Amino acid sequence: MAKIRIFTGKGGVGKTSVAAASAWKAAKAGERTLLVSTDAAHSVGDVLDRRIGPEAVPVEENLEAVELDADRIMECEYGDLVRGITAMMGSMEFGGEPDEALPSMPGLDGLFSLLKLLDYAESGAYDTIVVDCAPTGETLALLKFPELMGWYVEKWLPLGKVAMRVLSPVSKKILKVELPDKHAMSDIERLYARLLDLQELLKDGERTSVRIVALPEKMVVEETKRNYLYLNLFGYRVDGLIVNRVLPAEAGEGFFSEWASVQKRCIEELSRVFGNLPQAQLAWHETDLCGLRDVARLSDELPDDAVFAAALQVEHERYSRTDAGWCLELFVPLAEKGGMELYRAGADLVVRIGAFNRSIPLPNALAGLDVVRAKLDNGVLAVDFAKEESDER
Repeated sequence: MAKIRIFTGKGGVGKTSVAAASAWKAAKAGERTLLVSTDAAHSVGDVLDRRIGPEAVPVEENLEAVELDADRIMECEYGDLVRGITAMMGSMEFGGEPDEALPSMPGLDGLFSLLKLLDYAESGAYDTIVVDCAPTGETLALLKFPELMGWYVEKWLPLGKVAMRVLSPVSKKILKVELPDKHAMSDIERLYARLLDLQELLKDGERTSVRIVALPEKMVVEETKRNYLYLNLFGYRVDGLIVNRVLPAEAGEGFFSEWASVQKRCIEELSRVFGNLPQAQLAWHETDLCGLRDVARLSDELPDDAVFAAALQVEHERYSRTDAGWCLELFVPLAEKGGMELYRAGADLVVRIGAFNRSIPLPNALAGLDVVRAKLDNGVLAVDFAKEESDER
């Protein structure tokens, strides 16, 4: 199966240029490479200076590119599912016939792009897939969606089957609700199976890694810290940091001196915080990078992929036995005690940090155990599970 490198962070077209340069470097090393854009505001075609569409097209030897159209994927491959859900929602809200047009489903469109990414990875046609994602916030929302959607489908699917069997004969006449038909339910089952495969691929640090592109600016530095924390919260391997658009040394004097000073402080901060990650710096070029020649020039500035492959593998979740029960350790670098909340919700542990929360399904061995303490130390959150004294009789 192909290796996947996901590029996220700040930089707009600059980030896309870095992703394209990475893909170019892999292709020139003899790897069959696919450059994929999941950003709705596609700019891969702009950077390569050629038309790129929803089907993979050759760019250079060993290099193809595609700008994924989530609506098209949704309609062609999961049309029955979307039409079934839309019909049910339409009948519940309006009591009339739903619109025949296949509508966009906010939040789900990015998920279908990731599922297409899984198809490419399994096809055997590529050795490396380089993914240019949307800016930081949208990427985080996208990457947490497979796990979140899988959690909902797992909880809903058995109930949905019963509802279909029991309520379907009377739903339209009496309840005035259009339940999903058997074709839609089949799509839901297929979607759930693919979600499990997608999670396995994305959370496998040997096959998938995330590379953060940052700018040497104060606000971007702070956002990069949060980005790194959230990616680790959801179990993704971050294998490197690329600082883009760094002013040359001669800019330290004259008109750009103050700006260069700000960049220097930001780069020092990034080096201090992310000292355990492989890092690279790319110069601020005098003109926008556009076309294959410029992409090739930028690829020469990137380190060999072996530099990023050397990033330490961390265990994002680890369970261990204790005298009183079990302990779950979560790797949450840069987390602060005051900005964290966790609680038990049924068979799940919910961890909330900032604007993001993750529901972690707990193993059966923890059934009947409660969260008795939690401790954050050196980027590791240790959660102890045991029987409360009041439960012992």
